[in-house]
Amino acid sequence: MSSFEDKFISISELDLTKIFWQDDALQYQLRMYAQADFPSAEYIEQISQPDIGMWVSRKGPGHLITKLITDIGGYTPGERKRLKDYRRSTLVMPLDKIREHIEAIRDDTFDPNTYKESGYVLRGSIRTDGFRLQLLAFKLNELNAVKYRRLPADKLPPRITSTLGGTDYYLTEIRNVVKTKQDVSDLWGCDPNQIKILGLDLGQAFVIGASALLPNRELSTMDRGKRVDSAVVKSSPSDTERTGGIAVAEKSSPSDTERTGGIAVAEKSSPSDTERTGGIAVAEKSSTKFYNLAVKQKAVYQPTLKYRRWMEQRKSVPLDDSRSISSIESNLPHLRGSAASIADYVDKLQDVETHLDSFYGNVVLKKHKWNAGKARDEEYKQIASRLLKQVGGSLGARRDDSNKVVIGVGLGQFSTKTRLSSLHESFQSYFVQKVSGQ
Repeated sequence: MSSFEDKFISISELDLTKIFWQDDALQYQLRMYAQADFPSAEYIEQISQPDIGMWVSRKGPGHLITKLITDIGGYTPGERKRLKDYRRSTLVMPLDKIREHIEAIRDDTFDPNTYKESGYVLRGSIRTDGFRLQLLAFKLNELNAVKYRRLPADKLPPRITSTLGGTDYYLTEIRNVVKTKQDVSDLWGCDPNQIKILGLDLGQAFVIGASALLPNRELSTMDRGKRVDSAVVKSSPSDTERTGGIAVAEKSSPSDTERTGGIAVAEKSSPSDTERTGGIAVAEKSSTKFYNLAVKQKAVYQPTLKYRRWMEQRKSVPLDDSRSISSIESNLPHLRGSAASIADYVDKLQDVETHLDSFYGNVVLKKHKWNAGKARDEEYKQIASRLLKQVGGSLGARRDDSNKVVIGVGLGQFSTKTRLSSLHESFQSYFVQKVSGQ
């Protein structure tokens, strides 16, 4: 009863040795890798398949994967310094080091404030659906999340300023933590007026609505009327230009907000008080300075809609027996409602399972779905980049200690009535994981 669209299987390194053993060239390669650990074997042909399995079990997880499948994780500490992203932070940890690491976390005297480990350790297994290959790993900074939550309250760092317990643990209502100015000083070690605040409101029609409040000292570095990121100030709304893939519409009325280049910005200020700064609208009223950014779901959904239209057209193409995938799926018994029957569904499914497997297991289909997912991730990346830019940050760059930022996320629940599923939860998950390490 699992979905036809998600047929991932997990393969361990021991499973890989059995698969590779069927090929003569790979079998020889496995014996060559293991030969040094079998000094009693005069010829490599004397090394059997059980010997290879025993050899893999004695190595650190990921040892075989880095030799035969990918070079990620197979670099020395010196080589990783010249690399970036996942290649740099992933490593193969020897078994004795793994035992030491786990014993230190389980120790009753363990203090999470002293835990500085980061990066990824390979699990020694992969996932694949025949088109994509995923390398599985443990994130070191989250291995102690369970232990972290068991500790006494006096040993725990503040939940609102630490992500050590996991990104799902520290999202809490700020009003329950920060009640006075002294609470701000205790948590962030600075005056409240020095903190930048970015408030995010997630929704259906607008995936995100954001407002950033900046200290007055931050605004002195912004030059009025100058070219910033290829954005040029224009007196006419029709001259709004795209800025780094994101466009800004300057209007005095929210109803006049235009969507250009995928992201729309609505401003709550009079036209005379508005200036263009880095693709973000600035509203100026007395001494209060803030930035507003609103992103329409219709814009972010374009990659998904394009894939959906392509999918519907492909489903309507007749197969060899003149039936299409659309007609096959529509004729299957209902799984919901008063007339639903799982037994009838399974019986009918067996007759057409070959057609459905062939359709949903096609590499062309998986490639289009993968491209659609990558395109939507790029949309999310552009939004996250603009949000962080409002408070002086950027994706991939760690925040300076002097740059105090508080990001508040609205956690209100709501229901949707449109045919399009809301993107607010998936974007929240993406954004929180991206910025939690900044």
